[in-house]
Amino acid sequence: MVFRLLTLALVFISLISACSSKPYNYDTAINNGNIVNLHGNIKNGERLEVFYQNYKSKTKDKIRITQFTIEGDPIIYDFDFDGIDIKLRYDNSKDKHGTSNIRSTACKELIKTATKAGNDYTLKGCYGKDIDLGNDFRFEVST
Repeated sequence: MVFRLLTLALVFISLISACSSKPYNYDTAINNGNIVNLHGNIKNGERLEVFYQNYKSKTKDKIRITQFTIEGDPIIYDFDFDGIDIKLRYDNSKDKHGTSNIRSTACKELIKTATKAGNDYTLKGCYGKDIDLGNDFRFEVST
């Protein structure tokens, strides 16, 4: 009797936890307004230009860039501009095939450079624990 109750409880807990964990996939990211990069196919890229214009005018803003691995796992970059600095948070904890790593840094500048294909966005003047995260960041949006 105790064994049956314990088994039933475990099944119930498993069902509840399975139902509550929603996958963060391509469609979810797009519907959430993320700037999405799926193997070079960019969706909502115009949102990065809006963020850039807000940065230039010192208007607070937040964006999320979600890039997907070959296996379809999300790598998330959260940008939070407070009117002075851009705080960048990198999260690959949903990547089933990599080592979970959450890192962050802050940067003074967001640089936009026109290219033949569109605009290239990079960060400069980064500081904090994970400076390389900001200094190595590059995102191109085709026009």
